[in-house]
Amino acid sequence: MPAVAITKVNDVGKKTLLVFEEMAKRIEAIPLRAFDLFEKRGCELGHDVEDWLNAERELLGSSASELVEKDGAYELQVTLPGFEWKDVEVTATPNKVIVHAAKKARKKIENGDVVGTEFGSNEVYRSFELPNSVNVDKVTANLENGILRINAPEIAAAKEMHAAVA
Repeated sequence: MPAVAITKVNDVGKKTLLVFEEMAKRIEAIPLRAFDLFEKRGCELGHDVEDWLNAERELLGSSASELVEKDGAYELQVTLPGFEWKDVEVTATPNKVIVHAAKKARKKIENGDVVGTEFGSNEVYRSFELPNSVNVDKVTANLENGILRINAPEIAAAKEMHAAVA
C-alpha cells in the first residue's frame, strides 16, 4: 500500500500553514463564485443553495469520507479516485486532519474535436475536526484503489479525560 507523506504539526499556534492559507482563500471565494453562478443563470431566484453547493464543489472539490473512532485511534477514509499517492498531501495537527489532493490535466486529443469534457485538473481540499487530540507523530496515511486511509492514534490523556467527564 503506497504511503502518503504527512506534514506533522504539533504546535499550530507558532506558524500559519500554507494549506490553511490556501483553504482560507478558497473558502472566501465561495460566495463570489455562487453569485457568479446566479448571474450566469440570469439572476433567477430560488437556486441559492444549489449555487452555493456548486461553488463549494468547484472550489474545494468533492469526495466522500468516513471518520470512525476505533481502538483508541481515529480511522479516516476519503475517496480520491484518479489520484496517485504523490498527488496527495496530508497535514495532521493535534485536533485536525487536512487532506489536499491535486492533479494536473495530462490528456491529449490527437484526432477529433472535443465537444465537451470533464477531464482536466482536479483538486480536493478536505478538513476534519477530531473530537479528541491525537499523537501527531504517529499519524499514518496510505492510498490504495482510490481510497485514502488515515490512522490517527488518540493521546491517551485526552481520551481518559474525555471518559472521566462523560
